[in-house]
Amino acid sequence: MFEGLRKQWRVFRADPSGERFQRRYQRNTTRSGMVRKFAVIGGGLALLLIGIALLVLPGPGLLLILLGAGFVAEESLIAARVLDRLDLAVQRMRARRAA
Repeated sequence: MFEGLRKQWRVFRADPSGERFQRRYQRNTTRSGMVRKFAVIGGGLALLLIGIALLVLPGPGLLLILLGAGFVAEESLIAARVLDRLDLAVQRMRARRAA
């Protein structure tokens, strides 16, 4: 089980910044059924809501928000595009900070 997750993570990290989430979406659309799609989106939205609540409560709120957004982006092209733009913005901020 963990080897499969490691392989998916390596493939995700190897994709160019700004295209990672869209490519993951494209890889997963061929094997997605409607039940799986709704389950993943529902789980992602639940994680997003719990993460937002944990921003003001003690807990890993930001981590859950990112994880939930990743799940939603796996099944939604719009969410994947938004996360790719966010990824590029983070990369630009890192580059400015390093300079």
